[in-house]
Amino acid sequence: MLLALMLTSCASKKQPVAPVDEDHDGRTYIALIENYQPRKKNTANTVNDAGFDQFLDKVFVESMESDYMTMHFSVIDYKKYGIEKPPVDLGEIKYGFDEENFRYMKDQLDELQSFDFDKLSYRQQYDYEALEYSLYETLADMCYYRYSFPFSSGSNAVENLISNFSDYTFYDKESVDDYMTCLKDIDRYFDDLLVYLDDQAKDGLPPIDSWIEYTQSACVSTLNKSDDNEYIVSFDKRIKELDFLSDEEKDAYMKENKKIVLEEVLPAYEKVNDAVSKYTGKAKADDYALCKLDKDYAKLVYILQGSNNKPIDTVFEELNDNLDLLEAMTSSCIYDASSYDKFNKYYQGAESQSLVGKEALEFLRTNLTVYYPDLGDVEYTVEELDPDTAPSTVVAYYWPSPVDNHNQNIIRTNPNNMVPGFETYGTLSHEGFPGHLYQHIYYLKTGPHNYRSAIAFTGYTEGWAVNAQYYAFQFSGIDDEYAAAALFFEDAYYFFVYSIIDIGVNYYGWSAKDIIKHFKDDKMFSFDNNNAKYFRDFMIEMPGVYCSYGLGCSNFITMCENTKTALGSKFDYIKYHDTLMKNGPLPFNILQTAVDEYIAAQ
Repeated sequence: MLLALMLTSCASKKQPVAPVDEDHDGRTYIALIENYQPRKKNTANTVNDAGFDQFLDKVFVESMESDYMTMHFSVIDYKKYGIEKPPVDLGEIKYGFDEENFRYMKDQLDELQSFDFDKLSYRQQYDYEALEYSLYETLADMCYYRYSFPFSSGSNAVENLISNFSDYTFYDKESVDDYMTCLKDIDRYFDDLLVYLDDQAKDGLPPIDSWIEYTQSACVSTLNKSDDNEYIVSFDKRIKELDFLSDEEKDAYMKENKKIVLEEVLPAYEKVNDAVSKYTGKAKADDYALCKLDKDYAKLVYILQGSNNKPIDTVFEELNDNLDLLEAMTSSCIYDASSYDKFNKYYQGAESQSLVGKEALEFLRTNLTVYYPDLGDVEYTVEELDPDTAPSTVVAYYWPSPVDNHNQNIIRTNPNNMVPGFETYGTLSHEGFPGHLYQHIYYLKTGPHNYRSAIAFTGYTEGWAVNAQYYAFQFSGIDDEYAAAALFFEDAYYFFVYSIIDIGVNYYGWSAKDIIKHFKDDKMFSFDNNNAKYFRDFMIEMPGVYCSYGLGCSNFITMCENTKTALGSKFDYIKYHDTLMKNGPLPFNILQTAVDEYIAAQ
């Protein structure tokens, strides 16, 4: 959610300039990603190059200085790192090619590539490739600025904004004052977004009706409440818990916050709600399939979402092969009555299935060592969302720690959906142990450079968390291992199906009939004209949203199966999972070099 805000708030303050030469052609950088060849690493070299770490220090500091929200959510004591506090606002939004930032990224790439890779330490060699690959991704994406839709259903700036304010942490009085300043900036920020929308529409890309409806729904859900909306309820609850404010100061802040929300924030939401309606009926949704917008951009979307540089045809084939694998493992449990009854018996009697919240997370943390390295003690809190405003589809989510306090890990749970059962257990394993929280903290305990917090590979992180659910059910206390696998794969199955349809529609240009044809022999999904059209429209409306989960998990499954084949009886889950985590989130082709090192060492 924060990423969506950051991506739309880093625009240059200079007037955007249209790309005019080959250097600005996204295909140049897509080709660099597709042809990216990881280097052989020097596993024995532990001596860091001081100059390279100084360069990474600069990368980290400048990324934190790019906008206030990025800095706030990433680091607590910014002064300790020599970070100059950026303007306290939500960032300036402008439509168009951002020549200034593009040149900055190019210069950073040139400086990175001036270092002698072979002279870097083992850790630094992975840092080098992670940054180089990330810069290629960023430069490619910047070239396709026309297709960044801040009001889309998949990443809606209006909806994301309230989440960022609700998850904003108060460290001291300065951070409270900064919060109030950002809150007052919402009206200006929304005005920027509306100008962006107008400019994008003039460029031939007005929002489609479903995005308009989604945006208005997000506005109305906030406008439907006044004194008890999330901006007020969440703020009051958190302010009351602060020990560095007096009661008088707390009361003053709560009164000020309420006044800003009622007199400035809610009118800003009403302005957006009214303004977007003028675009209704101005665009045909079919024209927004990625392959119709730009097929090269469609390719880039799946590279970004999957953290994967394999050809799309190969990715698509692997997805289908792994879907067949999941179906084979699932169908015995789902379609055989005696097996399913057996599973239910084990499932209902398992200790883990009676647990929720912190108790379930502690069960997961203490039992994961069957498959994963022991993390040791880790501090985290479980905080409930407001039951009146929590999204109905949310069970829980993880908010990672800042770089200078690894113990500030927060899992937010929805009390409306936090009931004992496989969905709660699976979600908490995805967000907590051995999913996001576990992977994040395990890597931080290796002492990585801070700059790694400034780049992300979502195919790795989301694929890891989906895959972690499988192993969590393996040690859940369910006696029938096969049934536990079936339960996981029944859940993961949907990510694979959605990813296949997404690529089919947005890359290959599938019609509803093509969806029906592709899945005609599928045992779990049955498509007719109506639901095939629904799914086609849905994937056009939200392209790539599920692919970080589906493509990421598919890559982990393929990698694990290949490693097991290579090592046979020498394969060790704990050593293998350590290999996947010790160098942090990476694109899968770079991660493969670490796996190759593990295989060679056995």
